[in-house]
Amino acid sequence: MKKTVFFITRSALVAAIYFALATALQPISFGPVQFRLSEALVLLPIFMPESIIGVTLGCFLSNFFYSTMYDVIFGTIATALAAVATFLLRRTKFLYVLPPLLFNAFLVPLIWVVDGSDAAYLLNFALILASEVIVVCVIGLPLTLALKKALARAGIRFYSFHKALAAPAYRRDTTHGLAPDTEDDYDCG
Repeated sequence: MKKTVFFITRSALVAAIYFALATALQPISFGPVQFRLSEALVLLPIFMPESIIGVTLGCFLSNFFYSTMYDVIFGTIATALAAVATFLLRRTKFLYVLPPLLFNAFLVPLIWVVDGSDAAYLLNFALILASEVIVVCVIGLPLTLALKKALARAGIRFYSFHKALAAPAYRRDTTHGLAPDTEDDYDCG
């Protein structure tokens, strides 16, 4: 039961942060030329698998409240696929940045194709790819790696996804001897 609460809580926190960033930066987060800073969170599945649900839910809510129904569909699917693929590529050094770039660049411009503007697809593909490179590679990657390192220094480790779907993070307390039973249960990745 406790593991499920941690899993849901961390997923909800990631969704809330995604939504808050998209809302705070609404003028630049939506439209044909977009710079959605909250997309940097799509790299969190590298070490925090529960963030897959968080970024997907955050993207869905952001698009639902501030964009078109096509963006709700295509944008949410792109973010969900990117988060899952990032998680699957987490052990390959720096290849995990490709899924957010590719899924968003190929799927999000479909919004304008459905609206009847085929010529806009290539232009929007290029614009979204450029913004994703900046957000994911230039901003998101250094922040994600710094967060992972800071959590490791603080003694917060996450269980691997295959051992438990909803495993909590523990902080090692060496002064009082309070720590999980074995080191083998950890996967710092």
